[in-house]
Amino acid sequence: MSEQNIIKPHLVKPMLEKVVFEKYQLPQPNAMINIKPEDEIDVKKIAEDVVRATLTRNLRFQPENLMKLSVTMIVDIPVDSIEFGRLDDPKGFIKNSQPVRILVSYVSNIITNLTINTFLGPIVTPPNIQE
Repeated sequence: MSEQNIIKPHLVKPMLEKVVFEKYQLPQPNAMINIKPEDEIDVKKIAEDVVRATLTRNLRFQPENLMKLSVTMIVDIPVDSIEFGRLDDPKGFIKNSQPVRILVSYVSNIITNLTINTFLGPIVTPPNIQE
């Protein structure tokens, strides 16, 4: 079934929900720093014809004592309730939908902008879901 039959044509607008940014300490000179993005995505119906996707991207730093950074955004997606109810995996469908792909790219851009003036420089994370 195509996305056009399930997701109603409508302007979906990702909205910022929460940002956590804490800098703990500077890295040691010549330290190897690893950054791993991890995404948590929650999908739930909030009305008969609206599904809300909530995405939180956490950055896991090695060493852990450098900083804490996470961004949470939501997007409300209007759906055809009958067609949506017929899906075998409605949550999986929404996780792979165009509105969620847009949501993930917004989160990625926010992280880049938040980190542009940090000791690490801009952190560019993948514009797709990382699990």
